[in-house]
Amino acid sequence: MKCNFCCQYWWHYTRSFSIDGRKQDLEKIVNSDCIESEVLIKCKAALHKSIFMKIAIFPCIGLGDALIANVLANNFVGAGHEVVIFHPLLPKMQDLFPRLSFFPRPQDFQILEKFDKLLFFYEKLDWMQQAMEAYPEKNIILNPIATPNRDYPYWEEGEFDGTIPFVENLVRYVEKKWDIQGAIKDNGIKLPEGVQVGKYPKRIIIHPTSSRAGKNWSKTKFLSLAKKLEQEGYDPVFILTEEEKRDWPEVEAPQFSDLCEVTTFVAESGAMVGNDSGIGHLASCVGVPTLTICRSRMAGDFWRPAWAKGEVIFPPRLIPNLKGLRWRDKKWQYFVSVNLVYRRLLDLCEASVLSH
Repeated sequence: MKCNFCCQYWWHYTRSFSIDGRKQDLEKIVNSDCIESEVLIKCKAALHKSIFMKIAIFPCIGLGDALIANVLANNFVGAGHEVVIFHPLLPKMQDLFPRLSFFPRPQDFQILEKFDKLLFFYEKLDWMQQAMEAYPEKNIILNPIATPNRDYPYWEEGEFDGTIPFVENLVRYVEKKWDIQGAIKDNGIKLPEGVQVGKYPKRIIIHPTSSRAGKNWSKTKFLSLAKKLEQEGYDPVFILTEEEKRDWPEVEAPQFSDLCEVTTFVAESGAMVGNDSGIGHLASCVGVPTLTICRSRMAGDFWRPAWAKGEVIFPPRLIPNLKGLRWRDKKWQYFVSVNLVYRRLLDLCEASVLSH
């Protein structure tokens, strides 16, 4: 037997993100005059269990994407929800995130049946497409794109503003769509005891790679920047994976056992300079100032690290970017000089020292 009154509020309950709203819907059903409704039985069970949801989060594949997505997860956990983040890299950093739970991306999607909501950061990967098809009625899809436009798929869920950093967009999102008041930018990372942020102020992290070659400042310019820093008394250190080291025989990059060790090393450095990449977001979320070299202002506005103090450099807008030429997109590295990056980096380092 079904009661229209109960069904109406059960429908609201199953679609509401607000803890207070979900609680009110359940209480209205329980306090109704209906005594035989199938929905009422479900509702009493839900009240007994709790008003909080089990949420699975699927960030995009990059390290920076995952660190940003943890802002969402950390706010959900703070509001009382049970959260699991599925990502290929984050399980290796579990010790640094005591409030969050990380697992590799599942191959058997039946594991997702136990979750109330499946929140995807959209990317065009076969694995994600299959995961999104497993339980479509549970899906929430966010599509992070660096643009002020609103005419792209799934904009209406996140309502992201391309003129402000993605981290700040997620804080707005949880406040507006999930009714979590006082949302924070903290992504839950906790450094090991004894690690001192900025312990070696003269050590400058250089990260010269990223997920795509088109996002990278030129190799010769990174090497020239390192030389100028050495002449000024700084200690530039390149962070590279074992695979990337083969393409950078000119530098002696340190070897790390895991991402936790990388995090500690970066945290105790004075500043970080590099492309739009995961190491920049890692540095920023542990409190290290960053200087990010971006291919465009639009990308810089949205994807810039947004925790610690940071600056972004991009090529001048006056460079022609007409269809068929695309000089700014294809040759942007030529229009960002070593001297400009060097001066901005020294200013950032000096400001950081003064603030301490």
